[in-house]
Amino acid sequence: MEAALSHKISGADKFQLLLDRHIRLNQPTGNIIQLSIEVKGRIELEELRKVVNANSFLTQLNSLQVTDNTLSIPRWINGEEQYPVSLTEFPYKSAKVSEGLIDIALFQDVTNTKVLILVHHVLADNMGIQQIARLIDGTIKPPLLPLTEGVKDTTPLIQQLVHTLKATLLVFRKTPKHMAKLVAAEVVTKTFILDFDDKQTILIEENAAKNGARLSRSAFYLAAVSMALKQTIFAGNGDSFFLPVPQNQRLRGNDQLAMGNHLSFLFYNIPFNKLNNLSEATAFITAQMVEQIKDQSPKSYSYLLKTFRFLPLWLYDFFFKMPTKGAVCSFLFSDVGETLPDMKTFMGKEIVEVLNLPPNPCPPHITFVMMKHAGTLKLIMTYNSKAISEDEISKFEIALDTLLIE
Repeated sequence: MEAALSHKISGADKFQLLLDRHIRLNQPTGNIIQLSIEVKGRIELEELRKVVNANSFLTQLNSLQVTDNTLSIPRWINGEEQYPVSLTEFPYKSAKVSEGLIDIALFQDVTNTKVLILVHHVLADNMGIQQIARLIDGTIKPPLLPLTEGVKDTTPLIQQLVHTLKATLLVFRKTPKHMAKLVAAEVVTKTFILDFDDKQTILIEENAAKNGARLSRSAFYLAAVSMALKQTIFAGNGDSFFLPVPQNQRLRGNDQLAMGNHLSFLFYNIPFNKLNNLSEATAFITAQMVEQIKDQSPKSYSYLLKTFRFLPLWLYDFFFKMPTKGAVCSFLFSDVGETLPDMKTFMGKEIVEVLNLPPNPCPPHITFVMMKHAGTLKLIMTYNSKAISEDEISKFEIALDTLLIE
């Protein structure tokens, strides 16, 4: 790393700082993303510690700091000290709280080891945490660069402002008047996983095609989740869902970047009366997706996020929640696709399972990640058990399972 790194954070990084602020109002741990890798056999804690902290790229990432002065764009800078990555061993089913930008927990049972990699979301996105896993494994060895800038933006300032205005109008236009939302002051986070086998995965993907999801299966998955939520957890709550869905904005050739969030969003307003059957719901969501992609909405929203970087978080928070009248959204949903598709082993041991665990839920208290590993689908849900009961979770599981596989 250069002796003095001073690099503006991206608009998506600043957005993750805002979400971190929301989460920390009710939880000790902030906006953390997690990747769980389970292998056959035992990985010794000291062996892993030696490998991780011998990697100067990882320790330098862990030692970065964000400056956030009023009315200036926050910057990544070198920390005054170099901090080794924290590694701790826990009982197999224990919980873990992250302490640094990067944190690793090791869980052992009689036959298997689970390595849980925790990264602050302001430092990396979903693709970034996968790259950190590859760095630990020694699969890749990229240099540390100011990775969030990429190619210099030559778009004229007036055009950037036009994009910003377009994105602002889009969010206001998409936000429903009576948005379905969950409200709870206290937060107790739990995780729920729907794990589908090979045959179920084939059936689900065939069902997606039958219901019109030919452009993107994500529309079908979102339709099924929305319908199941309407029937169970959100029954009698509001009349329309509003949610942003992240879109990977990495340029071709930048898939190895570990640092920075390279994200924008598509926005969906899904009225309950469009959730009567899967084909109708999938078509309605697909139409919004196509409309926004043709209109370059993700690009416009990226400029809005870029423009808002200089705002202090309290003012950013006001503008962010103004369209939704104080709420964030109804629920959060991501389809991250195949995770670590090129890795069959980790630390020399056969991989049994990989899980992309959602970030800690902030209001609206419920977050979904759809993913694949080794060709099979998984739906992972993080939720606030003070806002959603176990009975509601059971009913949601039955409803969603029926919708996906019927």
